[in-house]
Amino acid sequence: MKRRFLMQSGISGLAAAFSGSALASTKLKGDEKMMPVDSVNREPGWEKGPVEVLEIKGVRIGEGRPKIIASTTAKTPEAFIALVKDYNNRPELDMIELRPDYIGEISGKEFAKLTKEVYEIAKNKPILMTFRDKTEGGGRHVSDEFYRDFYFDVLDNGKIDLIDIEMFRNADICKQIVAKAKQKGVKVVMSDHEFGWTPSEAEIIRRLLLQEELGSDILKIAVMAHTTGDALDLMNATWKTRHYYSRKPMLTMAMGKYGVMSRMTGEFTGSDITFCMVGGKPSAPGQIPSEEAKTILDSIHKAMYPNGK
Repeated sequence: MKRRFLMQSGISGLAAAFSGSALASTKLKGDEKMMPVDSVNREPGWEKGPVEVLEIKGVRIGEGRPKIIASTTAKTPEAFIALVKDYNNRPELDMIELRPDYIGEISGKEFAKLTKEVYEIAKNKPILMTFRDKTEGGGRHVSDEFYRDFYFDVLDNGKIDLIDIEMFRNADICKQIVAKAKQKGVKVVMSDHEFGWTPSEAEIIRRLLLQEELGSDILKIAVMAHTTGDALDLMNATWKTRHYYSRKPMLTMAMGKYGVMSRMTGEFTGSDITFCMVGGKPSAPGQIPSEEAKTILDSIHKAMYPNGK
């Protein structure tokens, strides 16, 4: 009897809780700093609204299936040019990332000349330039001042559509590069890479929103997943950022074998670009071959929107 009484009490309490929630949902509204509670009446503030689609060379980032991008891993200027030609001839690739940090001790002015040459080769694919420091998984370690001057040289003398800026560089230098990019009409991807661990869901969201505050056009974070739970934290943080906090396009991923699914599920979590592998050479752990990725992403898109969208 005692157990039955407790069960009956619990059910009554649960019914009251649901009743209270229904009343609350008609009265309480969300704001910009808290997740709204109204799941019934869709009071203003429940969702952020549609993504601010970024269109570059006809590629609409933030709309449809995630766009596929591959990084150059060439170690000489000659191999770099050859690789861009190869990437340009691959229909599954929507974008190309240029990585000068792999090319020895190349200077900003020297790389700027290369960007002009490859920009003419890849006429229809948006070009992202990224100097990734060794501390964030790149090929070369440089000072903040060298990093700024390199970007300035490319922005002043080269030809690119987007740049990737590491958000944890010196804050003033980050702001200087953002300002220069805006002046030149180049879009900004601000990024953070954690190769050792996965921050908490709340911390991932905080970093993405800080990037937006600093002027980023595309928000980016890559974390290392040691469990499938880590990947789910990254995916959930992406979803919440998209629906509750930001309208900016995003590029998020969990790296490693446990994070593979995060690279393919962007259309329903909110990640609008995914990095893939070309020629068996990944630029980060867990990347899927580009041809296979396109098949998977197209299949997911068709299943989500069988009548077309």
